[in-house]
Amino acid sequence: MMPRQIWVLLGWSPIHGVASTPVGVLGIDEPEVFVEWVPREHTASRIWRERLAGAGPAEVVERITGWAETAVASAARVEPLLDGELADVVRAQVDDVLGSAR
Repeated sequence: MMPRQIWVLLGWSPIHGVASTPVGVLGIDEPEVFVEWVPREHTASRIWRERLAGAGPAEVVERITGWAETAVASAARVEPLLDGELADVVRAQVDDVLGSAR
C-alpha cells in the first residue's frame, strides 16, 4: 500500500502553451480516492474529468504517475497541508490553490 498522495491537476493553458492551469486536486489514500474540482475551469479540466470518470481507485493508483507526465494535462505531487480525512485534506489544498491564484 502506498502512502497518502496529493496531486494538483493541471489543464492546458492556451495563453502559456503548457499545462499550467490548476483544475483540481486529487487525493489518494488507498483504497480511497477523492477529487475536488476548481470552479469555472470546465474546459481546461476536460481531460482530467474524462480520465477519472471511468477509473476506479485501483486504476487511478496505477496510472497517476503516467498521467502526471503528459504534456497537455499533467499533475504535480504536493505535500498535504494538514492531516485528517482525505476529503478535508484535498479541500484544503484546493483552497490553497485558489488563494495562490490571486
